[in-house]
Amino acid sequence: MTRRKIREEIFKLLFEYELINNDIEKRINDVITEENLKKDEEIDFLRSYVTDIIANEDILIGRIKDVLEGWTYERLGTIEKVLLKISFYEITIKKIGYEIAINEVLEISKKYSYNDTKDFLNGILAKLVRDQKALESV
Repeated sequence: MTRRKIREEIFKLLFEYELINNDIEKRINDVITEENLKKDEEIDFLRSYVTDIIANEDILIGRIKDVLEGWTYERLGTIEKVLLKISFYEITIKKIGYEIAINEVLEISKKYSYNDTKDFLNGILAKLVRDQKALESV
């Protein structure tokens, strides 16, 4: 399974968790079985992303709030919240190249949300990257 497809499964798991605060370990195991994941690297990628994002949720939400301009976190839709958590996690905690992190989350947004969501997310993520670069140059 490609990393993009695994990220899509991560998005679905986190979206469901955001809505109903379910037993995430059970759901992760369900997805591993349903998607027939066999490779340890795929399973580890899925499991670590979901559990780390949930474990770092307060930090991620704080960082998202710091970047939002003209919006409050509470006004964001569930899809936007989850996609921002994933991308902020990849950029600020995992230190994945921002081009990859942004591209991946925008591709997921095209599939699961409205057309203007992509532009909205891109604007927020562009500001995050600008802020990150400014911090690194200090």
